[in-house]
Amino acid sequence: MTLQVSTYLAPLLTLPWLARVLGPGEYGRLSFGLAFVAYFISLTNYSFSLTATPKVSINRESRELRSKIFWETIVTQAALALAGLVVVIALTSFIPFLEENRELLIIGYGMAIGAMLIPTWYFQGIEDLGMLSLFVFIGRALSIPAMYLFVREHDDIYKAMAVNALVPLLSGIAICTYLYFRRELDFVRVSFSTILVRLKDGWSVFIATAIVDIYASSNIVLLTFISGNVAAGYFAAGDKLIRAALNMLSPLKTAAYPRVSFLMHHAREDAFAFLRKMFVVQGLIVSLISVCIFFGAPLAVKLLYGPKFLPTVEVLRWMAFVPLMAGLSDLFGVQTMLPLGMKSQFSRVLMACAVLNFGLLAVLAKLFGEQGAAATVLIVETLSAAAMAFTLHLGGVSFLKRPISEGAGSGTT
Repeated sequence: MTLQVSTYLAPLLTLPWLARVLGPGEYGRLSFGLAFVAYFISLTNYSFSLTATPKVSINRESRELRSKIFWETIVTQAALALAGLVVVIALTSFIPFLEENRELLIIGYGMAIGAMLIPTWYFQGIEDLGMLSLFVFIGRALSIPAMYLFVREHDDIYKAMAVNALVPLLSGIAICTYLYFRRELDFVRVSFSTILVRLKDGWSVFIATAIVDIYASSNIVLLTFISGNVAAGYFAAGDKLIRAALNMLSPLKTAAYPRVSFLMHHAREDAFAFLRKMFVVQGLIVSLISVCIFFGAPLAVKLLYGPKFLPTVEVLRWMAFVPLMAGLSDLFGVQTMLPLGMKSQFSRVLMACAVLNFGLLAVLAKLFGEQGAAATVLIVETLSAAAMAFTLHLGGVSFLKRPISEGAGSGTT
């Protein structure tokens, strides 16, 4: 819980300061850099939290196997981080716009290296996240005064990126040092063929989960290419607040998913009853959040960002009901389709939405800039929720309807 809070709270506390000091153009450029590097963080992580964690958990009592899994995974991550760095250097050498931002992106790449140095998957596997959470929390907590101390002028964008990069880098070094002194792992040599095997084993899971990460980062990246840094700054300022609103639901989602999964396998009708309650509770919460964002957008922008960010008001209004649509997508998709074993249908909906997002964004951003990007997010999230609801309907799943009698319950699955 501490780790989750620090993940979202630290950037939110520094957001108004960065936006006001850097201004729309440089803040948009910083947001572009962070979004671009996010691709490579996703590559470095390679969904090992889903593939390596269960292996560590199963073999936690075996020092030999635990050590083997650890070194195979972290060396594979190191290889991915190195390959990613080569790609960044190549891209910033041949693409003019990226070449202009080469120094910024190279500094930011420290976040991808830091992601490799923080083996969250290992600590999850041994069910001992205490010290890892503490180190990461301290790093993120220190980043708040660091931003206010070092980012003082319009041209301090490189310092802002450096602070963002140093948080995972220093946290990772501290965590690796802590692991070394715990003396619970033996060194294991890892061959190149073993790295290839690990990559092959995790490929399908990586592709399925990377869609979400790419989809989340691409709006700012593509908008910057199409409409420039200023439009990206206006959009990023609004998008950050929407993401903060969405993160308010994370504890509810995290608690609900294992509960629904358990009930789907042991008492399906109880699972649907739970989902109906969740539909009402979560629906009311996100509806209230969305209404508050829509009507409170002018005040929020005035207080947080100042007069330079007035176009962000319309961005927020376009995206105000994204939390509502995203909440419905989560309910229909993650909370219902996945526990029912409809993983392939779920992935197809996400893939289709990602393709639609790229195509729609290219058109609307060209015509309407940041507002076009905001409209794209709302349209795609709405269609995502509708597609998942329709997929459930085609599969004969209608959990919103109460069974007429006890015997009728089986007909809903």
